[in-house]
Amino acid sequence: MSNNTNNNEERSEGPSYFKAGALGLTAAALIGGAAYLLSSSKKKEEEQRDTRETVNHRTMHPASSPRAQSSSSVADDGSAASFLSDMMSRVMFEGGRRRDADVPENPVITNLNSLLSDIHVRFIRLKEFDIHYKVFDAVFHDLHSKMKQVDLYYKKHSSTVQFAGSHFDNLRIKKPDEFDMDIVIGLPLNIRPNLLNPADSDIVLEAKAPGFVQLRMGTQFLKLPMRDNEEWLNNRAAYDWKDDCNYLLRSKFIQWFESVVNRALDLYTVRNNNRPVIKVGGVDYTIDVSKSGPAMTLLIHSRSTGFKMDVDLVPALKFPESRWPISNTYREIPSKCKKDYWMVVPKPNKDSPIQQDQMRSWRIALHNQERELMYNSYNLRQTIRLIKKLRDSLGMNKIASYYIKTLFFWEIIDIDSEQYWQNNPAVLFKHMVGKFHQALVRGEIPYFWNRRNNLIGGVPKHILNQYADKILPLIQILQDPSKYKLVAKFLLTPAEFADYNARFLHIYAEELARRKKAKSDKQVQADADAADRRSSSSSPSKKGILGLSALFCGLLAVLFATLDRHTTHKILSIFGLGWLVPIENNRCTPRPKVPKCTFPEPPKEPANTGKCTCNK
Repeated sequence: MSNNTNNNEERSEGPSYFKAGALGLTAAALIGGAAYLLSSSKKKEEEQRDTRETVNHRTMHPASSPRAQSSSSVADDGSAASFLSDMMSRVMFEGGRRRDADVPENPVITNLNSLLSDIHVRFIRLKEFDIHYKVFDAVFHDLHSKMKQVDLYYKKHSSTVQFAGSHFDNLRIKKPDEFDMDIVIGLPLNIRPNLLNPADSDIVLEAKAPGFVQLRMGTQFLKLPMRDNEEWLNNRAAYDWKDDCNYLLRSKFIQWFESVVNRALDLYTVRNNNRPVIKVGGVDYTIDVSKSGPAMTLLIHSRSTGFKMDVDLVPALKFPESRWPISNTYREIPSKCKKDYWMVVPKPNKDSPIQQDQMRSWRIALHNQERELMYNSYNLRQTIRLIKKLRDSLGMNKIASYYIKTLFFWEIIDIDSEQYWQNNPAVLFKHMVGKFHQALVRGEIPYFWNRRNNLIGGVPKHILNQYADKILPLIQILQDPSKYKLVAKFLLTPAEFADYNARFLHIYAEELARRKKAKSDKQVQADADAADRRSSSSSPSKKGILGLSALFCGLLAVLFATLDRHTTHKILSIFGLGWLVPIENNRCTPRPKVPKCTFPEPPKEPANTGKCTCNK
């Protein structure tokens, strides 16, 4: 009995200590697991926040990169830090020779202004000009002298010879191998109007399409055969230019001029395959002739030196400024642009649907007045050259140089300030690129003297749209001063840019570094996004598994705390963990044996007692 009592006391007292320990273990496990999960979640949020801050820092503070630091110094296009910044404000021809000292071996290119300056001196400004002027001077003056020999009317009435086109305006770019010469021819008439009876003037100016005029001979012109007597032989050439309705035909005028040139070339005795040859500086130059619109083109070349040059000879008629404007649709000549005369050249109005009008049309030319309009305009000419280079590099073949110049005429009048054109070329270039793009989008560049004439009206709209699309990326680049180097890709041909970039700009190296940086930023952002996805995913992380395991152990401890020590030991022993709940002597006290009772078979007759005997 005493053994059973002790065993029972052990069984009743043992679990109380075990339960207390189990409950303590349970509380510790629950608290530890929850704390571990919370700390893990907090740390994860901190890591994600750090990741986002890293991305934001790289995005919002690009100055930390070397390229961004340098870009801070290029924001001011008007900076005069570079010695190249004022080059575009000067036109250095000096007899046509470009000075090598103006082309630095290692240019300091820090902003758009210095970039444009360097591109101008390297790729735009004329070079090797001396030889072209010498050859042109020798050939033209010799030919001009011979033309006077072969035609008396030309000798008497070729009053003026002047440069025209880009050389005349000091706007020539690339090679100086093309010259335009206006040979102004007079008429044997009083070309001033008869104010009392305009219809009775010696010559009547009839305005037709904007930019074109027709010339109808008046009373005195028709009297030339009877009036001139001995001068009739000379003046008959002009009389023959009219048609049956007394309109001067440009075609007959051109035929007369061509005959004068050809007869003069026939006077050259030195020939090369029946072509005239002239010697300049000991070098033989052969002269070929071709027709190009109203011009007679002299193709001058030397086989020994490889020299080539084209000279367009354009005949023109002149009229006094007192006969301008020819109608109220034309602009008055600004007072500062007044000259002695304006001209007409024998170029047809191809847009006219009437063949007769095309034959009678002469194009109006106010070269002298337009040149005066650009006088004292400082950096305007340099900007025109840059826009022309942009046009050439982007292949805008339908945009004539005169169209670009006309854009600037309008700006000169609209801005009406000489000081504005003193701005540095970067400011003017950005402004005029925008104006050029607007004109292409609108499909309109109005003729300066009569805005009813759209100079690009004959260019197909889809081609103008293509041109506008080519310029649009440049406009976007010009809005960001840090991207100024990319402007060179638009101003230069692919071959020019490849060489220039490799020597001075190194755009691709910087672009590669920028792309690597962008890729790194993108990867950091991707990692942050992946972390967000993992945190919101149902699959637990390693730290989460550890926390859940701790909670699970706590729950097991609660379960075992409700069982007695012996049962707990047996359950743990199944998993090999019985040592966690040891039992004294590693076994339990055996229960006392209960004696078995034997019941005899019942007697045939009822027994006297119901007792049974116990077998011990």
